[in-house]
Amino acid sequence: MKQVNQNKIFMAVTVFCVTAMLFSSCDFTPPINRKIIDAQNYISDQKYNKAAFLYEDILKSNPGPDLRIKVCYQLGELYSIYLGQYKKAVYYYNEVKDLTEDPLWLIKTEEKLAEINFNYRKDYRDSIKNYTRLSEFTPKLKKYDYFQLQIALSYYYLNDTENAVKQLLKIQSDTNHEFFIRSFYYLGLIYFEKKEYNKALFVWSEYLKRETKKENIVQAKFLVANIYESTENLKMAYDIYYSIADDYPNPKVIENRLTSLYGRRVSRRR
Repeated sequence: MKQVNQNKIFMAVTVFCVTAMLFSSCDFTPPINRKIIDAQNYISDQKYNKAAFLYEDILKSNPGPDLRIKVCYQLGELYSIYLGQYKKAVYYYNEVKDLTEDPLWLIKTEEKLAEINFNYRKDYRDSIKNYTRLSEFTPKLKKYDYFQLQIALSYYYLNDTENAVKQLLKIQSDTNHEFFIRSFYYLGLIYFEKKEYNKALFVWSEYLKRETKKENIVQAKFLVANIYESTENLKMAYDIYYSIADDYPNPKVIENRLTSLYGRRVSRRR
């Protein structure tokens, strides 16, 4: 009986040792794995600065290439998503790119870098580079159409209207492009801001023939009305503003425009 109990104890200890993750022996967790576990616990407790400190400490111990890639990516996530320290996030995402040629890692990090540079750092020159690299992967990535649009918008925000127009026209050459319709809106916006009103009106008329989303239609009609208001076509401006009065997000803005236009039209009659 005593022998049977000893066997049961031995088997239980063996199972524990085999199934325990990140352990180098039955009794002790290696220091690097203990830090990983602690860092993960800090993330669960929303103590992101402490987690980042531990992960950076792990990198100082020169871990193997696979672990280093994962830790650098995790640091990129911590600094971009939770800590808002985008410069550090960019540094660690670029570290991942330097450490591997695995397409999956390269795509993941390039997308992260593109998002940070476009949305947060407003570094549109770098976002063009990021989105261009993503658009050049073979075979084409699932979000290829989105990358093309983001390239066009990056040029737009850089005030490089020539290249922005080129990119938008490239999108419009493919009627199956995911952003074929929306590209007309942005093209019209470029002409609008350059005060090339006839071109803007033409492009937006094409856009409004195709667009089906109410909020986008209202947005475009507001700008069309603005052109007519600016060019003294007061009746047309008034009619368009009135047509979107119930759907515009800020009704007070439309109310003020209608009041102003009505006053101007009355004064003109006098």
